[in-house]
Amino acid sequence: MEGHGEVKAVRELISRIATDLCGEWTEVAQPFRLDSGKMRKPDELAKAVRFQAERVRGRGGVLILRDGDDHDIRCPVELARSMAPQPDLVTVPVEIVIARHEYEAWFLAGADSLRDHQAVRDDAYAPTDPEAKRDAKSQLEAMMNESYKETLHQAKFSALIDLRAAADKSRSFRRMIHAVVALLGHVPKD
Repeated sequence: MEGHGEVKAVRELISRIATDLCGEWTEVAQPFRLDSGKMRKPDELAKAVRFQAERVRGRGGVLILRDGDDHDIRCPVELARSMAPQPDLVTVPVEIVIARHEYEAWFLAGADSLRDHQAVRDDAYAPTDPEAKRDAKSQLEAMMNESYKETLHQAKFSALIDLRAAADKSRSFRRMIHAVVALLGHVPKD
């Protein structure tokens, strides 16, 4: 993953997906943070994947999460394929998720459920296509009573977001859920 705010937020989000959708608690290791420049270097990414894979005990695997907000990224699916590690790199499953265009687009997708947070306005609502435009941070901030700060808000919003509502409006969030479920070896609860 790339950002400082995402380190805590992603742990929260993965734990919620495991608990709320799979009905089980899971241990989520401390994420390995790489900026997008290093993620573009296959050797750097492979080193991070190997490091995280060594920490897996029992079921589980490695989740690579990246924002898809770079201007040269046309297709998140193609980006994920290009980031896929060599099949013999590690013995645990590896799932790749590209947030389109950024992690905050997932908050836009579940904006209605964030109203309970004091920083979010009572009239906040999810746009029809939360992943359509870049700069989800600014769109999210427009729904807030204060400035959006990744390190302050990402983990708290990840704890509040309605997972199913966000999945209904965000294809990349559905991919995130699918990746976590696959790494846990589960079928989501209805």
